[in-house]
Amino acid sequence: MGIADIDCEAGRALGCRTFCCRLLVRLDQDERVPPDGAQPAKGFIDKDADGWCVHLDRATQRCGIWEKRPRICREYHCNDDMMLQAALQVGCTSIVQLAQTAARMTLPRECFVRVPQKR
Repeated sequence: MGIADIDCEAGRALGCRTFCCRLLVRLDQDERVPPDGAQPAKGFIDKDADGWCVHLDRATQRCGIWEKRPRICREYHCNDDMMLQAALQVGCTSIVQLAQTAARMTLPRECFVRVPQKR
């Protein structure tokens, strides 16, 4: 099951605050494209100064490259990520706070809030 199976609209309604768009996205070798041919290709997706993915449309909170998003984004499954639980259950807002809270959380899987799958 991949992120395409997740109902991101429902996740945002639950309060995930699109936290996955703040994670470091490492590109596979075949996805790396040099920006101008003169410099080496980057191994990750750029972030804006505030830590959000440069491809996130701030007005709609949707991915601007959804159909061409990197493999790691297509395969990521938020329901297996303790950081999602920190976002949903504790209400963290910064990626640093999310990581610190998730590292300290003890939460059995049966207590996880689950973002529903698309029907």
